[in-house]
Amino acid sequence: MSQRKFKVWRGDSEGGEFKEYEVECGEGMVVLDAIHRVQTEHANDLAVRWNCKAGKCGSCSVEIDGKPKLACMTRLSDYDATKTITVQPIKSFPLIRDLVSDVSWNYTQNQRIPPFQPEEDPDGRGLRMAQKDVDRVQEFRKC
Repeated sequence: MSQRKFKVWRGDSEGGEFKEYEVECGEGMVVLDAIHRVQTEHANDLAVRWNCKAGKCGSCSVEIDGKPKLACMTRLSDYDATKTITVQPIKSFPLIRDLVSDVSWNYTQNQRIPPFQPEEDPDGRGLRMAQKDVDRVQEFRKC
């Protein structure tokens, strides 16, 4: 276990500032774990959104040292232990408070996408995909 420094955005759409926190961090921890520790030990009113903690839902999207990342998948070991890690809300969406952004636009857009309607099965063998199409989309199945 070692002490790690974090600079976390605190505020809302009206304004705010970065606050510095120092918390004990251990092996295998991710940024979300550290933010929860900040919340528990220093700032119990810190607003942060998360859900699956498995890198699937995107709820914990924040900017870490200026780059959009999932806090639940970003390992602290990827960062220099002597440097302060900056965590702020993702800039692409309106800010609600602290690290929570309004992502409702995503849901509105999703409703506008028509659902997939497969064609009728002409030969009775079931719907088939060409192998080149399977290979092309394989990467996207991971998320």
